Amino acid sequence: MSEKKMIIDGIECPFTDERNVLEVARHNGIDIPSLCYCENLSIYGGCRLCLVENDRGALDAACSMAPRNGLVVYTHSKKVLESRHTTLQLLMNSHRAECLTCEESGRCKLQEYAHRYNVVEPRFNENTYSHERLDVSSPCITRDPSKCILCGLCVRMCAEVQNIGAIDFTKRGKKAIVAPGFGKMLIETGCVGCGQCAAVCPTGAITINRQIPEMWRMLNDPDKRVVVQFAPSVRVGMAEEFGMPANEPVTGKLVTALRRLGVDVVYDTNLSADLTIMEESAEFLEKVKSGAKLPMFTSCCPGWIQHVEKAHPNLMPQVSTCGSPMEMLGALIRQQFKGEDVYSVAIMPCTAKKFEAQRPELEKDGKRLIDLVLTTDELVRLIKAAGIDFKNLPDSEPDDPLGDYTGAGVIFGVTGGVTEAVIRRVLDDASPDALKTIAECGVRGLEGIKAFTVTAGDLSIRIAVANGLGNADKLIEKVESGEEQFDFIEVMACPNGCIGGGGQPPASNARKAERCQAIFKADEACELKIPQQNPALDYIYDSLLQGRAHDLLHIHYPLHGHH
Repeated sequence: MSEKKMIIDGIECPFTDERNVLEVARHNGIDIPSLCYCENLSIYGGCRLCLVENDRGALDAACSMAPRNGLVVYTHSKKVLESRHTTLQLLMNSHRAECLTCEESGRCKLQEYAHRYNVVEPRFNENTYSHERLDVSSPCITRDPSKCILCGLCVRMCAEVQNIGAIDFTKRGKKAIVAPGFGKMLIETGCVGCGQCAAVCPTGAITINRQIPEMWRMLNDPDKRVVVQFAPSVRVGMAEEFGMPANEPVTGKLVTALRRLGVDVVYDTNLSADLTIMEESAEFLEKVKSGAKLPMFTSCCPGWIQHVEKAHPNLMPQVSTCGSPMEMLGALIRQQFKGEDVYSVAIMPCTAKKFEAQRPELEKDGKRLIDLVLTTDELVRLIKAAGIDFKNLPDSEPDDPLGDYTGAGVIFGVTGGVTEAVIRRVLDDASPDALKTIAECGVRGLEGIKAFTVTAGDLSIRIAVANGLGNADKLIEKVESGEEQFDFIEVMACPNGCIGGGGQPPASNARKAERCQAIFKADEACELKIPQQNPALDYIYDSLLQGRAHDLLHIHYPLHGHH
């Protein structure tokens, strides 16, 4: 097949299977502006910023225009620039532009385009932005209708990828807004706090519920011992924010930065990921032996847990009772520093972890296991506020005795990682050949649903891995209809797993693939590959847990669902 080419601004631009002219342009280094387009969502064509002029002088939206061999378009003709200028002026009328105090200032696409096209004032004197109240009902995300420009990205993300539909267009004409239906607040809907809506919002109408002032207060309190744990994906979500390559893990610099901020003790959640695998594998093998109802579902992802409670409560008995790695390390920290005034902080790639930390089930011995959850995004802001030159920091190691971890813990950050770690544990073979075989069994990759079979001794285990709640729902439907049968299912609520979490700095598909590479590089750098090799686990079981492993590391969620 001969290569197809179209002409953009006089430049020959080859293309293959791009969906539209916008993608062809971007793949050829020409950035056409757009506020309502996302490579992973359906095409909406609502913002009209991506208009281009064809060789007959007509304007067309590049996002909904199919590329054709020989097609000629112009992206910055006089007509196009005038249209863009007017569109931006009108959008500024419908958006409460208080940029200095806005959470997204510096990252806002509308702000960026206003600068780019020199739009300094709105079209009309009258502001048409929404005066609906701020929605702070969710502990995970904040919704500010006054900044919404009706691009519909959050609506499509919630409906198409997550299959939840917590928000939609409501009302009509000038009064149209994006909101939950029937005047509800987010907390009253099927919202699971995954934060994927905030990840695609271009203007700060939906943002992470940021709790940075609380962290500063604790860091400056001389009576508090601030103990911080950080999740596997945090080490691969930060690099690009400091001008470093996304495919390199920055673990050592991250530890140093936390100490410079004034953190007293730094632990790596990878340690309790190892612990999770030990507990979860034992639970799985016990279920297989006792003939319990399968598949067993993983329990690390709090967005997934909430989704089961709200949409599939009948499956709750099949969800693993293991606490998430965050919960487990929270329990160990309370044991390690018994009697001390410890403030326990978790840095997570995930907005839903803010909800998880507040759950009544995450209280043991009368104490909250986690006092505060900050996202990767919030940590980046803390480091910048402290004036730390992250890129040039020396590397340092997490604290003992809870500092050791294996490669199995690291890979929790990618979709399929929990499963791969469990397979490593069950096969109990850390030889390079065995690890290579496991890596190539079908568990790796960013596809939405993966299914494969693994043989362990005389046991044949049928496994599925899903990322994105829409994919999880499809998988559950197949299981419940009897079309598919599985023994073990891993679900991560966010597309591509935790590397693409709602609390990570937003990233393109290509950038997420680079983050995956960084996770596997961090795994390769670990001498120990399977959790049972972790020397810290003996200390944990013998000294900290002392026979209370089930009580401290497992969680029994109410079977009727949590509201």
